[in-house]
Amino acid sequence: MLPLIGLLIGLIIGLFISVPIPAAWSPYLALLVLSGVDTLLAILNKKNEAKSSNIYFVEFVANTALAVLLAALGKQINFELSTIIAFVFTYRIFLNFRDVVTYLYTLFKARKSGGVGVSSEFAVPKENDEEKK
Repeated sequence: MLPLIGLLIGLIIGLFISVPIPAAWSPYLALLVLSGVDTLLAILNKKNEAKSSNIYFVEFVANTALAVLLAALGKQINFELSTIIAFVFTYRIFLNFRDVVTYLYTLFKARKSGGVGVSSEFAVPKENDEEKK
C-alpha cells in the first residue's frame, strides 16, 4: 500500500510542478523509466521464485547502469544505441506483460468455471506447521 501512496503523491507533485529537464538527458530518463517498468513487471511475473526481494533492486540498478553506459558509449561513437536499448526493454516489458495477463486470464477462467482452489506459480507458498519448528 505504501508504494501506491508514494506513486500517487509523486504523480500529483509531477502534475503541478514543472521541472525543466535538459534535452541531453531525455534518452537517459527514457531508459530509466523503461528499466523501472521492466523490473516492476518482472516482479509481478516471477513473484513465487525463490529470489529475495533485494535481487530485484540489484537487477534494476544493474540494468539501468548498463543501459545508461551503453547509451553514453553510443553518444561518444555517434551511434544511437539508446533507441536499440529502448527496443530491448520494450520487448522484455511486453513479454512480462503477456505472462502476467495469461496468468490473470487462467485465474479468471478457473474461478468462472468453479475451480476456487487454483494452484498457480504466482501463489505465495504456505508454510506447514512442521517447517516452522
